[in-house]
Amino acid sequence: MVDDTSANAESLRSWLLATYRPVSLFSLRTTYATNKGGKTLLVPTPYAVKLALVDACFRAFEAGDAETIAREVFDLVRGRQIRFSPPERCIVQNTFVKVKQEEREAPKGIYCSTVSYREFCFFSGDMTIALDTSGMSKEESDRLINIMRHINYLGKRGGFFQHIGSKVVVDLPSGFSLFEDDTSFEMDTYGVMQALDDIGEPNTPDLFDRVNSYSQGKGVTLGKHRVLKNTFLPYRMVQSSRSYTYYERG
Repeated sequence: MVDDTSANAESLRSWLLATYRPVSLFSLRTTYATNKGGKTLLVPTPYAVKLALVDACFRAFEAGDAETIAREVFDLVRGRQIRFSPPERCIVQNTFVKVKQEEREAPKGIYCSTVSYREFCFFSGDMTIALDTSGMSKEESDRLINIMRHINYLGKRGGFFQHIGSKVVVDLPSGFSLFEDDTSFEMDTYGVMQALDDIGEPNTPDLFDRVNSYSQGKGVTLGKHRVLKNTFLPYRMVQSSRSYTYYERG
């Protein structure tokens, strides 16, 4: 016997698909990466996308309205699923860069030069971000579509993307990232797993103030306000060497 409630909920499910074209190298260090060993993720994280929407509100709306709308948008999206359809090809370049760090046992503010390991992704193709819009009104989804146009970078500053277009669909197309609790999938297609961070405890009353970099006396606690979710990406490794790793969509 089919559960009418579950069937009805599934029939009402919808997704906002926003497509972006990479126009520079992408880099977003994993949560547990050290300052000296900055391995990168292959896609942005749900946490990064949700905060990018908040940030975009301050470019999309007048100064007097931006914070109010940003809080409303954050409340609307913070507990929702986000999935990714990465570009067709990805080459991760391994490199060392010169950085400044504080000198040990020296007065505060004294820096010395050192080198750090970094990874940068070169993408070929477009990236699509899927945001669960189930239960949203048309006004709410239209507002998100407008804000999506104002997102121009994801990950580390300088990881620029150009918005190509957005639309709302009923069924999520194939080829998007999956979670551990999703049903069976082909490992030949989903050959990469990475831990992506997301908003945790979305019902926390002061969560917006915690994620706000300018709030005083508040912060985000890993495992509570920010959680990691093992996510399978539709990539398979094709070739690797000392200086790069090449991935293709499965």
